[in-house]
Amino acid sequence: MKKVEHVHATYDTPHLNAAVGVFALLANPVSVKMILAIRDIEVSANHLADIVDLPVDQTSHELHRLESAGIVSRQRRESGDFYLLNGVHAGALAEAAIFHAEHQQQERTRAGSPTSNSRPN
Repeated sequence: MKKVEHVHATYDTPHLNAAVGVFALLANPVSVKMILAIRDIEVSANHLADIVDLPVDQTSHELHRLESAGIVSRQRRESGDFYLLNGVHAGALAEAAIFHAEHQQQERTRAGSPTSNSRPN
């Protein structure tokens, strides 16, 4: 069996609970849509609501949750509040999750069971 070295992340880290919190937010499709939408741009809640096709109040609520978790930050301007991702990590996680889901669907389709939810061993 090949030995794997864990250099950057360990199982025992003081950041484990925070990491789990990020995954919990990413378990919400609305949060993932919003994170993907603002990867490279800074937007107002109204503009983001239009982009992700959600009511402004729901968009604002999700933005507040993402801001509380440190995933997005808010910039106050004369024209209103604008939101952007804090770094690239959450966007990269969301992109990786979408890529993984697409890859799994392709694998299931190739295997002849497009609706199977089984995991590979």
